[in-house]
Amino acid sequence: MAGIVSSNSEPAPIGKMRYLDDARMGSEHYKFLIILALAYAFDQMDLFTFSFVAPALTKNWGVSMEWIGLVNSFTFVGMLFGCWFGGWLSDVIGRKKTFLYSVAFFSTFSILNGLAPNKELFLIFRTFTGFGILSMVVVAMVYITEILPAASRGKWQAISLATGLLSVPLIGQVAQRVVPSSPDGWRHIFFIGGSGFIILFLGLKWLKESPRWLISKGRYAEAEAVIQNFRPDIKVDINKEASMPIEGVVKQKAAGTIAALKEIFSMKYARKTSVLITMVCCITVGYFMFFAWMPTLLNEFGFTLEDALWMSALVSFGSPIGNYLAATVTDKGGRKIPIVIYSVLVGVMTIAFGTLKIPMVIVGIGFVIRVLMDGVFVVMWSYLAESYPTHIRNTGTGFIYSTGRLLTAGAMVVVPMIYKSFGYTTLFFIIGGMFLLVAVVTGIWGEKTAGRSLDEIGV
Repeated sequence: MAGIVSSNSEPAPIGKMRYLDDARMGSEHYKFLIILALAYAFDQMDLFTFSFVAPALTKNWGVSMEWIGLVNSFTFVGMLFGCWFGGWLSDVIGRKKTFLYSVAFFSTFSILNGLAPNKELFLIFRTFTGFGILSMVVVAMVYITEILPAASRGKWQAISLATGLLSVPLIGQVAQRVVPSSPDGWRHIFFIGGSGFIILFLGLKWLKESPRWLISKGRYAEAEAVIQNFRPDIKVDINKEASMPIEGVVKQKAAGTIAALKEIFSMKYARKTSVLITMVCCITVGYFMFFAWMPTLLNEFGFTLEDALWMSALVSFGSPIGNYLAATVTDKGGRKIPIVIYSVLVGVMTIAFGTLKIPMVIVGIGFVIRVLMDGVFVVMWSYLAESYPTHIRNTGTGFIYSTGRLLTAGAMVVVPMIYKSFGYTTLFFIIGGMFLLVAVVTGIWGEKTAGRSLDEIGV
């Protein structure tokens, strides 16, 4: 944990208080992970639903590829503001409240997506859905980092996301059957995504506030009680730890939004921030250029709506598999090495994908790419969430993650232009090049973070 805020708002150092970092996984950890996995499930379901629905809207509403690109773009603009808002709010009112508010928000607007009477309201509702989705995600990725043991936090981040991502092939299979069934079949897919309200009931009972955040606000007694829940094997005494001088730990003042942004771009964090922005932007833009457009591109490329949907649905099974496999390697090589290896493989295979024309070969290679892309995505989440100290962690994480969503918003509009001007193959060459850039930048300038105490990384 980064620091304890005293009455003058200056944290006392607790760099060697490793109650959470050194904990063994117990029942409280697993209940926490169940809620996070459910949240990821509904989040990913809502995120990818439109890719399955878009071809049906093209057929039934008569919308163009440009309008689909606009919807995708507005969704990512909503995500951009969701990142900023969620990161800021969780540093102000706490991780738990912001997490639950975000779940309620995106569930509500998912239902409204399905009720939209026209494309104008659909666009608005989809934008607000994106806002809630990313507000929740940016809180969740930091929440896990702050709660779970240092030696395995990356593994559990990957496992919880992988479990949640089981919803993607599930919704793909449902969409394959329901969407073509009637002109309004697509509406039912959004109603399924809106059932995330179940998370609120479990969250109110099982979720605990992040002790690191409580300590940063000077709420020692509450933090001590939460830590004791996670560490019933020992006696937790935060006040005793706070009174102990710890060599080499610098006191930090609580940061506002502007101060936090100034700090992440200061000379101290300049290289780290540059690597993270490059990584987040290239991986995020490349990922969504590929998968948000896959059914539509296949349909435009000459495959029927039904064929484009079943091919995309089969490929989506690689999503949870990719995260489960990533759980076995994410805590190795300081996270830096897995990111480099994954990025090289994705880059090369995506370039090859753009030359394919045989359906089952497209499905096979697409499946492997999905496994690898989802793997590198979740390793990136852990890498980003553990890179800054507690007082700027969520604000910094939210801002950097939002840069990827901002560029993705632009990319969603540009994809039809690239496709129509340069063709299918060039589009996938561009995506592959982004991942190769990540490999180079991370390999040369990236920092190893896995397995280290958050105190050690933050100073």
